[in-house]
Order: sequence, then C-alpha cells, then structure tokens
Amino acid sequence: MQRPPLVSLLRRASSRSILVAAAGVVAVVGGCRDDDDVAGAAEASTIELSAGSSGSSPEPTSGATATDDGADSTGEASPPEVVQLSPTARLVRISMALRGIRPGLDELAGVAAQPDTLPELVESYLDDPGVGETIREIHNDAWLAASERGLPVMAPIEDTTPYEFGFSVADGPLRLVEYIVMNDRPYTEIVTADYAVMDRLTADAWGVEFDEGGEALQVTAQQPGPPASGVLADGALWMRHRSDAANYHRGRANFVSTAFLCNDFLERDIEVDASIDLADPDAVNTAVTTNESCVSCHQSLDGLASFFFGWRGAFPNANQLMGYPVTNMWLPMLVDQWENTTEREPNYFGTDAADLADLGTLIAADPRFSMCAAKRFYSFFHQVPLVEVPLEAAASLQATFIASEYDAKALLRAIVLDDAFAVSHAQDEGAALEVRGVKKARPYQLARLVEDLSGFAWQTNIDDPMTTPPDKFVGDLDLLRGARFGFAVLAGGIDGLYVELPSDTVNATTALVLRALAQQAAAHVVAADFAESDPSARHLLGDVSATDRDEATITAQLVALHARLYGELVEPDDPSVVAAWSLFSATADESDPQRAWLVTLSAMLQDHRIIFF
Repeated sequence: MQRPPLVSLLRRASSRSILVAAAGVVAVVGGCRDDDDVAGAAEASTIELSAGSSGSSPEPTSGATATDDGADSTGEASPPEVVQLSPTARLVRISMALRGIRPGLDELAGVAAQPDTLPELVESYLDDPGVGETIREIHNDAWLAASERGLPVMAPIEDTTPYEFGFSVADGPLRLVEYIVMNDRPYTEIVTADYAVMDRLTADAWGVEFDEGGEALQVTAQQPGPPASGVLADGALWMRHRSDAANYHRGRANFVSTAFLCNDFLERDIEVDASIDLADPDAVNTAVTTNESCVSCHQSLDGLASFFFGWRGAFPNANQLMGYPVTNMWLPMLVDQWENTTEREPNYFGTDAADLADLGTLIAADPRFSMCAAKRFYSFFHQVPLVEVPLEAAASLQATFIASEYDAKALLRAIVLDDAFAVSHAQDEGAALEVRGVKKARPYQLARLVEDLSGFAWQTNIDDPMTTPPDKFVGDLDLLRGARFGFAVLAGGIDGLYVELPSDTVNATTALVLRALAQQAAAHVVAADFAESDPSARHLLGDVSATDRDEATITAQLVALHARLYGELVEPDDPSVVAAWSLFSATADESDPQRAWLVTLSAMLQDHRIIFF
C-alpha cells in the first residue's frame, strides 16, 4: 500500500513543530492565566465562578440583571458563590494532588507569610518522583493497564511469582508515559515513540536487550515486531484489551478512540435495526457494510480496527507459550487479515494509512488528542467525571498544552494554580452539591502520605503454605497499591479489570482501611521515634520524650503534629489541639509510657483531615 501524503508529511516533519501547527489550526483556543494571578489572600475570600469557567472571575453578561430567585434576566441561574481555600490549605491541596504528601513546615510558613510564592513551590514539586506516580494513575484510569494478571513463570524468568511478573509486564505502558512526562518530552510520544521503558522481567518477557548491571528501569528498544508507535506497540496493552475471534479488533479500536480521543463509539446515539439476526455472523457482516444504522459507526470503527490485525486476539496460552521471550504476540502474517474479515483497509476517520506507526502519528496530530488529554487531567485532579469537565476550562487547558509544545507539566501547572482548584465550598449551603470542593486521597496517595509522615509502608509477603518450606505465592505486596490481593479497591481505587472507576467519596470499607492503616502506622512511628536518640531524625515526635506528661510540652508537640499531619497552622488553644490533649491525658499510663502517644496518633491518623484535602 502506498503511504498517504499526509502521513508521509507528518513522518518527515519534526514531532514538535508539525504537531503544534496541525493541532493549532483547528483547536478551540481559550485564554490562559498568568502565574502572577494565582496569589491568594491570607484570609479566605469569596469569588463567583461562571459556569464552566477555569476559575477566573466572569465578565458580566451584557444586558443581564439579577432577579430575586437567583437568576439573571437571560433566564439562566446565577452561578453559586464559593469560598476559596486559605493559601496554606491551597498549598496542602496542591502538594497532595501532585505528590501525594503534605508540604514541609517551612513551606507552609513561607506561603502563610508570602502567598505569592506558591507558583515557585509548584515549580519545584513538578520534578518530584511522586508526580510520576500520579501520571501513572491518571493514565491507568484511562487505559486500565495495571490489571495484575498473573503470567506463567517459565525460563528464563526466575526468582519471581506470577503476580510480580504479570504486574511488571502490565506496567510497561504506564512506565513509558511516566518517563515521557517526567523527562519533559512531548506528550505526543506516548503514541509515536520508538523506545520503551522496561525492567529486567519485562525485557526478558519480550526478548529485549537489558543491561543487568544498570538501573532497575531502563530506556530500551521496543519489543520486536510491531511498528514504532509508543504504547500502541506494547503487547501488554493488548494482553489487557483482548479481541475474540468474531470481534475483529473492534473493541481495541474503540478502546484507542476512547482512551486517546475521548470519542467512545458506544456512546453514539444510534437506532439499532432490530431485524438483523445478531446470531448469524454472515448477516452481521453484511449489515455493517450495508445497513445505514450500522454503517454510521462501522465505516470509522472497522477502518480503525484494521490497524491491529498484527496483534493476537489474546496473550498466548500455556499450550502456545513454550517459554520466554514471547515471539508470537505480534504476528506479521495476520496484518492483512482485514481483507478476509471486515474487508475494510486501515483508515483513520477518513484518512488512509498503512500501519500502527501511521496510526500513532495521526492520533498525535488530531486536535481531539490534545483536548482529550486536557479533559483527563482536569477530570483526575478535580475529581469529576470526564463528561462533566467544563468545555471552557478544557479549551483553555488545550491551548496551554499546545502552546507548550505538548509538555504535560504545563497542564499540571495550569490546573493546580487555577482559582477553580482552590475552591473550598459553596457560600450557600443549598448549592453545596453544585460545587466540588473537597478532594479525597486515593489509595496510592494514602500510601505515600503515611509513609512520608511516619516511615511506615504497609507491605507484606504472601507465601504458599502448601509447600515445605513455604514458597513465595504472591511475593512482596504493597497493600494500598495492590488491588487483587491488597486493599486498593476497598480504599476507593480500581483493579483495571472488574472495578474500572475510582470512588471519590468515603464509604464503610474506606473507613475500615484507614482505621487499620492508622493503627499500624501509629504503632510503627511511636516505637521507631522513641528508639531514635536524635530528636531531629524522628518522623513525628521530635519535641517530646517518652516520659513527658506535662500539658505545655505535649500541647506544643500537638500543635506541630497538626501542621505536619493536616497542614494546619493552629494555636495551642485551638479546639482540635485541646481535644487531642484530652485524649492523650486520659490514656497516659505510667506503666506504659508510650501508650498515650499510640492512642493519640492512631486517632489523629484516621481523622477525616488525613483522607480529605
């Protein structure tokens, strides 16, 4: 097949310049804010948000006047008045959203004194390793990649378990996007890159050269076979998103359209012809090319699906997999099978193309790609469904994204520094449900937060009790990040297979997980801190000894704990501090000097201020 002129042009041009030009022609361009505009006042202030705004104060509607029922003369309801967070609370939200940890005490004090230093702190946060994990979470929501599906352990894979091995291989697409974002590479490389990021297990699985003496994660060649196309060339993604014998990769095509373009064919408003015999494959094949209600979708969907015929429908089973590396996930002899099935050649919404590399290039140049990225980032940080992302805010973010030459950190910066991200609650209690102010920590954020605060990582190792001595069954397991064997789903996360949407509210299981986590972390930090002779090396209890019981000393430590745990700068007579002192004094036991701190910290670590920000 002769390569189409558009694809050839895009291939020859530099990835940054041509993609900016192509997307800029048709993108909906909105205004973007200057960093100097984000400085908050020392006290909470009331602002008015226009519907769908990105947080700046709205311009008055021409000819509109307010009415007694809260509507203007145009008949539209006035937007609710909202209260913004104080500068320190805003810093806590930004730090938790980006990094999953609280800001340092010096950072809190600095922003309290000079709110206009907030953008500088955000800039320093963007290179934090915690941002990398956040990037992985954003994309796992869209790709459902980390499904923790076990793979058979065969030579040369050794010293691991199916759980560890499967998780490592499934993580490949997420490692690539994390690398691209954290190394300031153009975001378009997620579908155009000619490299991968692998650990030893993944490299062994796909037969890719790996430096055994190098870093645990390395930039490597992509797995042999498929054309260079970023995550589209990673077999792990297609292990997760399978295609049965009669689907002809249409499910995979819709996944790509939904994940990268926010264009879900299943959400189209079509009227299905009930006269079609869906149990007859011949009748279905005829309908998708001749029936108007079918053709409206299939003329685009089937052409998109034809790019994926080189991939197997599923990962090779035990009979087909004789060992590693896997060489039969991508099969070149299947590339042209569309000729014998759907009879639609590879086509991207009207543009003919040849292979996955062409597909990636066309996706990257599609304005829907940058708009979809803007929506997904906004949706993740504001914790609203994708369909509820305000169009005006998404358009503004898209413009910022394109202007930055597809630097994903530009999206992060614009989102967290916008006034809309600093909303605390509605001024009118009746409008509370219209304003999404408070954010809930996800399981990975809880894990990062508690480990940073207390040094406690909630991990275990599950052995197979049926062997003597017990063999590793699951291996090392992070209980807050693991979904299949851990507590991630119970704490509101997803498993990428059966639970595909996170929970941004607290339910009974989340509360139980938080209680167990708090008790474990409190026991760890109390023992570890008091075993450390140097107070400056302690995590939380650096201002007291195990035997201190006087109110002044304990209260001073509680004030410091409120700053560290919750990001709140409070006075000793604050009701929350007084309540904590009452708990401490009621449980102080001379025969067990550490008991009071164990009880007090256990309570403070499961306070709602830990999980909300």
